[in-house]
Formats: sequence, C-alpha cells, structure tokens
Amino acid sequence: MAAIRFRRAEAAALCALAGVALAAGEPPLRDAPVVWHENDRQDIPAPRPRDPNKVRSSVEATLFRPLGRIFHPGRIVRGFGSIFGGDHVPPAANINALDETPNSSWFTNRIGLFPLRPEQAARGPLTGPGPDTSGTWTVVDAKTEGVTPGFTVEDARGDRYLIKFDPPGYLGMTVAAGVISGRLFHAAGYNVPEDVAVTFRRDRVRVGDGVVFTTREGDERSLTTGDLDSILGSVERLADGRWLALASKFLGGEWMGPFDWQGRRKDDLNDRIDHQNRREIRGLRIFSAWLCHMDTKQGNTLDMYVEEDGRRFVRHYLIDFASTLGVGALGPFPMGCFEYSFDVAANLGRAITLGAREDNWRKLERPEGLDEIGYFESEYFNPKAFKPLEPNSAFANLTDRDGYWAAKIISAFSDAHLDAVVAEGRYRHPEAARYVRRMLSERRDVIARFFFDRVPPLDFFAYDRGVLHFHDLGVERGVYRADSTRYRVRAAAVTATRTRAARSPWIALEETRLDVTTAGDAVTSVPWESHPFWAFELQVHRGEAWSPSVTAYVARVSGRVVALDR
Repeated sequence: MAAIRFRRAEAAALCALAGVALAAGEPPLRDAPVVWHENDRQDIPAPRPRDPNKVRSSVEATLFRPLGRIFHPGRIVRGFGSIFGGDHVPPAANINALDETPNSSWFTNRIGLFPLRPEQAARGPLTGPGPDTSGTWTVVDAKTEGVTPGFTVEDARGDRYLIKFDPPGYLGMTVAAGVISGRLFHAAGYNVPEDVAVTFRRDRVRVGDGVVFTTREGDERSLTTGDLDSILGSVERLADGRWLALASKFLGGEWMGPFDWQGRRKDDLNDRIDHQNRREIRGLRIFSAWLCHMDTKQGNTLDMYVEEDGRRFVRHYLIDFASTLGVGALGPFPMGCFEYSFDVAANLGRAITLGAREDNWRKLERPEGLDEIGYFESEYFNPKAFKPLEPNSAFANLTDRDGYWAAKIISAFSDAHLDAVVAEGRYRHPEAARYVRRMLSERRDVIARFFFDRVPPLDFFAYDRGVLHFHDLGVERGVYRADSTRYRVRAAAVTATRTRAARSPWIALEETRLDVTTAGDAVTSVPWESHPFWAFELQVHRGEAWSPSVTAYVARVSGRVVALDR
C-alpha cells in the first residue's frame, strides 16, 4: 500500500527515505499493510538553531503571507475548481491510504485510534510525579520582564522547571488553562511539555550560586534573595500563604528554536513536507478552536534535537498553553479567537456598517462569581470562524477532510475524559471546574456536528469472513439519532487503479455491517474472482438527503481493507 501521499516534487526524495512507492494523486491499490509510521526519525546531524525575529515574523504572518495566498496562481485556479466541488488547496501530504495521519516526530496517534482511559488522559505527558515539592528548589534563572515574572528552578531530583504565575488579579486562571489544554493536546496526539499546577512556600525556594538575571531596566547583575522576594511579592498568593504556579519541565535534548508554520527546516534532512501541508498542523486549527488557543505564534512551538534508540533527530513540540480557554496574557480576553490582532476584514466591516453590527465577542459574558474563568463559551462558537491572534499559513490550508480528522479525534473525548483532565487544573472553586468541563463538552459537540455534516463519519472499516463492518461515529458519539439514520451500499469489483468492472445496485442496510455472502444476487452477481479488489461505496441518510460517499477498498486475497476514499 502506498503509504503517504506526498506531492510529486517530494515523492522521489522521500521514496529513498521511507522505502515505499509514492505518487501524485491517488496511488494504486496494493494488497499490503497500511503504513502507520512516517520514516522521519532517521539519524541526522544537528540542524542550526533557529531564532527568528519576532517582529519580522509577526509582520510576515499578518501581512505578506496572506497576500501571497490571495495572489498565488495555483490557489486561484483551484479556487475556480472549488465551485464545481473541488478544494482550494491540495489534500494534506502526509496521510496514509486510510486517510489517517501516521505517527511521526510531529504527532502520535492516541485517543483518536486507541482506547484511552480518563486517568491516562489526565496524566498526559508526565513521566514522573512532577517537581519534588518535599525538598528545596534552587533558583537557577529568573526573569522580571513581561506581564508576569517567573524563574527556573532545579528540584532535589535535579529536574529543571520553568515556574510561571498568573497575571495580577486572576489567580489560578492561566495556570489551570495551561495544564488543561496541554493535557488535551497530548491526548489528541501532539508533543507537549510536562506542565503541572503546583503550590509551594517561600522556605522551599533558595537562590542558587552565581545566578545572573536582567532587571526591568535592562541591567544584568547577580540575583539576590531580595530579588527573589521582590518577584514573589508581586504575585498573588492563596489564602493560606502558598503560591500557586505552573511548573513546566524542561524538554530533553538540544534547543533548536521554533518551527515555522510554512515551508520546511532545510537543514533537517527528515523534514521533507511543507509544514502547511501536514495534516496535524492544518488540523491544529480545529483543536485550537476547541480550546480557544489564540496564541499560536511561532514562538509557542519548539524543535528539540533528541536521541532515541541510538538515533538523533528533531522532535516538534507545541508549548505554552496559558492563552487558552478564553484567557490572554493579561487575563480574560473576549476578542481572542474571534479576530486577529490586526484584522483588516473585521475593521472594514465595522467601518462599512458604521458600527451597527455588533461583533459576537462584544456579547460575551464571563460566568458570574467564577473569577478563575475567562471568556469561554459555546453559544457563539463556530469552529470554522476561529481566528488566532496571528494568521496562520497552515490553518488557511484546512480542508473539510482535515477538519473531519480533527473532529473525529475531538469527539472521542468523553465527558469522563474531560472531567479527569479538568481536575488537573486545580480550580479553587468546584463550580469553575464544572463550567469548563461543560463548555469543552458543548464545543466538542459543535465541532463534531459541523464536520460530520460535511464529511460522513463512516469509519474504522474491517472485513472478516465475508462481512464488512464499519462504525457510524455520528451515532456512536451522540451527534445523530440512530432511529433516524439509514445506510446504503453498493459493491464493485475493481482493478488496482480503481477502475470498476461492474457495480451492484444500492442495497439498504439496517445496521453497520454488510454480509456479502447473504446479500443476494445484487452483490454475488458482481465478478469478484476476476478482479483483485472490491470497492464498497457507502452513504448515510439522516432524514434530509443521502450523504456523499465513503468508499472502502478490500483486497480479495487477504481480506484486508487497503484504502479509503472520502
């Protein structure tokens, strides 16, 4: 089975790396196992660390890249094609034959494909119990710039953590958001740091020897105990005198700087797909919409040069989730996730209507009495309308198939998963935890219905001894009612190039299975023995009209499902 559909220009180079045959467009069918691991963890020399200018990258993301997409010839041509059912961008370049995302240095399939217990989701990326709070923390670095101060500590076990606090007046808000969103991103499949909510007392923290820091005035000098007291004195404390903070464990490996949302890291020999064409990066738009992760700038990503099984390669991380769940750097931020920081379209719309049209974000209200909660709601939530603070090249390339992939994963989170994860945020008020869980649940359901209405959620096909089994995720996950759902299927014998020799008429199904041996003459009359593959084309009816088709291809000899077309 052709493993991953890369563009023609990249196919030859990756064939040598992955050892599989790739081609532009739909690859030929092969009776072989589907590839589930992208071969991008080969031993390579260390790339050069990347430290882009923040101002220049922000201007480029906000102005030049959007203009480049508008006037890109290929996108213009595909835009005309979308009128007739095509898409404005090509399909994601790293999907396997089942329209799934293989494991890679970017993404590991977790809850979307495998059972995940609520306690596993709650544990997230943690490899240990978190920072040792029974011993002394030694401060080895500190910062006073930015909205909130912070410092780096080394605990008694020798592990290093970045200690970050909530903005003034919003105790617990960003700490909880950071921990909860990090756990959910990890359960979905992304690489994230080990972030935990911690409390500590002053007598557990001391200044290390020779620590130099930069003052707010820009001067460098040795950090003193008085400086540490000043930092902690500017941070709000719990009623019992302890400090609440987010402790983010330092990632293993060598720092390589952030990755770009567009293009490739040219000196990383494993980085062979333009990032804006990676499904997990495109689909991140929908995960970010779910969690209102507004601050998706390059600076909140990180590449680390790591060693694993004797090989050294680059692993790609998402970091810093404090600006999620309706919370910004300064606290609650209603405009976040509704508009870009510099949004020409939104400003122009307000000017044209003379302010007569009220923006949805101006209608938002925080839940009364819950000071730990930001502007996180479901009433005005539209996953496709989500906007981070800066435009994102990869997010702009999202297709409905990419969105369906993300929605399928998000809908796999049960309320029990969400309860377990939200508990890790350590909200002081139980009602705050219940509110966040409810919003996550409602936004999850909005996303599922939005994309399941566009791409039929018929999935996880299997063929066993003459019976084709499949799942209707829309019914199984409570999006649609089973009693108003019908299915139909037609079968065909096909060649490796998907050419149909004969096709049966539509056959009504009462359940999510087709027994080929008892389906009657409509199916048995198809010349199965003369073709190497069978195609089963399915549609679903929810009460209005038949959906677009989903086609599963089965190898006649082995009986394995070898491909899926949506």
